[in-house]
Amino acid sequence: MRTFFCETIPAPGEAAELEKSEFDHLFRTLRAAPGDEVALFDGCGLVAVARVEPRRTLVIQERRREPEPARRLHLYCAVPRRAKFDVLLKQAAELGVWSIRLLHCERSVAQPEGSGRWETLLREGCKQSKNPFLPRILPMVKPSEALEEIRARKIQAFFGAVDAGKASPREETAGGDFAWLVGPEGGFTPEEEQAFLAAGVRGLNLGPYVLRLETAAVCGLAVLRQRMAGEAER
Repeated sequence: MRTFFCETIPAPGEAAELEKSEFDHLFRTLRAAPGDEVALFDGCGLVAVARVEPRRTLVIQERRREPEPARRLHLYCAVPRRAKFDVLLKQAAELGVWSIRLLHCERSVAQPEGSGRWETLLREGCKQSKNPFLPRILPMVKPSEALEEIRARKIQAFFGAVDAGKASPREETAGGDFAWLVGPEGGFTPEEEQAFLAAGVRGLNLGPYVLRLETAAVCGLAVLRQRMAGEAER
């Protein structure tokens, strides 16, 4: 069943209205016909099944609200070049990231362009993965400000430690949200890494090789997602 974004999902029996881009994709590209069913989501946990009726009308058949995750995964990330960031946004949505906080690091070279395209890409990632919660992109901060936020919200945070000697041993954790900090192409500076360690952010080694920003972001998120799932089973 195809999934479409619908900002306002009405009650069962009522007609839903899609944005033009979603409407055109459903009826002009996919040529939906009466009797076809599609899934809808609003990005805030409300999902529904709608049936295509004559005159290109979508009528809600059922809807439900998915509970918010008890523990959330956050990405704190330096901004890569445009094309790479486009791919990263979709993958972050597929991995169920709750929020993306942009980082301005000492070695940052790319700047966020700010575009409605970002939300479109996040929606595509959610539609692909059936993730009912659209990640939020938060304004850029310096690493020191990110640490203050992490400390205030009692988030368990990790950063990529290329040097295995800086990686922290795996420890039992006491619940709570997770965060993954990813630096620019040149990596975090030694001073930034030292500040992380002093603040209780743990180093996570992803292997012996230097990863590109977007690769490190996705790999780290996947590792932490698995770790969160493992803890939930215990």
